[in-house]
Amino acid sequence: MRMDPRQFDFTLRKWRWHHLPDETAKLLATEASSDELICIKSTDSRAVYRFENLYIKVCGSFRLKSILFPTAREEFEAYRKLTANNIPAVKHLGWGRVGHYTALVTEAWQDDVIDVLSYWYSMAYDMQDPEEFLHLLADFLREIVNSPLQHKDFHFGNILYSPGLKKFTLVDLHNVTVGKTRNCGEKAEMLQILAELRSSIKPQTMIELFSEIADVQPKQAGEIIRKRLIRDAETLQHEWERRRQQFLNGYSKFSSFVNFEGSTLLVKRDKLRRNIFSSSAARRGEYRTVRLAFPAALEQMLFSFYLSMLQVPHIPVAALAPDGTLYYPKMPETAQKPDDREWINSYNEYLLCMGLHLEDYHQWHHCLNDQLVLADFSSMLAAMPDREMFRPQGINPRKWKVSKH
Repeated sequence: MRMDPRQFDFTLRKWRWHHLPDETAKLLATEASSDELICIKSTDSRAVYRFENLYIKVCGSFRLKSILFPTAREEFEAYRKLTANNIPAVKHLGWGRVGHYTALVTEAWQDDVIDVLSYWYSMAYDMQDPEEFLHLLADFLREIVNSPLQHKDFHFGNILYSPGLKKFTLVDLHNVTVGKTRNCGEKAEMLQILAELRSSIKPQTMIELFSEIADVQPKQAGEIIRKRLIRDAETLQHEWERRRQQFLNGYSKFSSFVNFEGSTLLVKRDKLRRNIFSSSAARRGEYRTVRLAFPAALEQMLFSFYLSMLQVPHIPVAALAPDGTLYYPKMPETAQKPDDREWINSYNEYLLCMGLHLEDYHQWHHCLNDQLVLADFSSMLAAMPDREMFRPQGINPRKWKVSKH
């Protein structure tokens, strides 16, 4: 089924609510019309709305399993178990059903709330010192891994952070329950989540965090990180055709189309869904440009997207023009050749885990805030065993159009 977030309306039908306070249920029934709901995100079968200080996750399904065992009820029951064990989570107010739709109602936590991964990237892009944040994060993860929390989808997108409170909490409790306390190995397995920070954190720092939180040996921590990198690469390989098509279609999470000097450019977005390319910056000459035959230019663009999906820090292709012109952000003037070979070797080892080969370590540059950046990835692309995955057929850049929305 297809859920149209523009048409959803809580005032049109009578919902049967469970545990939801009467005043909240009345508010939804009288005030939460389609023009009052702000759609945060949506898929074919679910959507998340913001209404005043509430978040409402709506799911619609005709499947028997979803009807008999609604996810909204499971998430609410998971929340009750977490609170009973003093595990922080956003406040769940109740859940409800009408027809084949179910809804989970949660309370907005803080006005400044942001998911951990977005906050991490905002610090990295702004060259902020992450030391205090990492200390706070280590304390939170220590609390979590020493709790009986069982989480089948534990990643930083499901953890919220309030910079004002300097506190963390869990959100999206699907596949969450409470079980037995973990042993050291299980704690370490849960901490593979730290690999999500790999684009802007030293491998040595990651290993130190492991040891500090779960009291495991560096060798064991390193093995877990490497397994996570291998799995991430395998997952991307499996999903690549779909992700590539989303990118080429201007899917807002990954890319967009921008008009520039009479042409429509395909523009890459960063992890905060911001365009890397700026027309005004391009007019000021703030990009390095290279012109290739369009198939070769598209290959460069797609490989840069591939590296970004694997969180490999590099100077990306910011935009691609129909005539094959590539736009690259210029290397920061503060960038220097790194002199820490152990640091470089650790990153190169991570690349190998993901099936990437970099023979020329001089391509690494040391930027501010202790970040390594790959200045050129051409040799890495040349070493890829299957370059055809970056050479899709039938792409007509003359049909690219800027979305009206």
